Amino acid sequence: MRVIPVIDIIGGVAVLAKGGHRDHYQPIKSQLCDTSNPIDLALAFKKRFGFEELYIADLDSIMRIGSNIDMLRRIYKSSNMKIMVDSGVNDVKKARELLQAGVEKIILGTETLTSYAPLKSILKFSGYERIIVSIDVKDGKILSKSKEIIGLSPEALAKRLEFMGIKEIIVLDLSRVGKESGVNVDLIRRVLKSVSIPIIIGGGIRNIDDIILLRDIGVSGALVSTALHNSKIKKGDLLKL
Repeated sequence: MRVIPVIDIIGGVAVLAKGGHRDHYQPIKSQLCDTSNPIDLALAFKKRFGFEELYIADLDSIMRIGSNIDMLRRIYKSSNMKIMVDSGVNDVKKARELLQAGVEKIILGTETLTSYAPLKSILKFSGYERIIVSIDVKDGKILSKSKEIIGLSPEALAKRLEFMGIKEIIVLDLSRVGKESGVNVDLIRRVLKSVSIPIIIGGGIRNIDDIILLRDIGVSGALVSTALHNSKIKKGDLLKL
């Protein structure tokens, strides 16, 4: 079971994501370090927990108001972690930029995908091993700008993505992000039943018991932020996995 720490970045600063309401996000206050500098947080995740993977959301890029590509380069060079990034990539040019910055895997989120066409072109450019598709969900429904995608259920889209050759999927429940409200087990079970590829879950994780539950029902990985920053998940807890 992979536990993957999360850093959400706006304006070069790590912020506390809560419920997908990005205009209200504030610089994060973490028990792991004294700053909201993403580099410091990445190093704290690695030093305190031994994490080797890191999920980063470049929210400026996702919202089309800027870019944190220089910060991504610095995080990679400073931490040498395997970084997966969602920056709202929708074309090969941006995909190339991320890979050149040291990003291990590019996350293509349904929230910013306009159709299957850019997904296919990016897959052709980068190869299937470097791409993860994130099924972005809010209140049980897929978020997307694509008419091909928005009408589908999460499990139907997961099945279609597997058929296309996608190797790994994230199911990100934005309505639960940062709220420590628990995971949407019914939704997760439906997606798990529909595909055989690895599934990573994000949103709502409160403690190690939630992660154990996810592991036991067949989830491959968990994206965790708030529960790490407030020490509700400690290094010793990870030994239970």
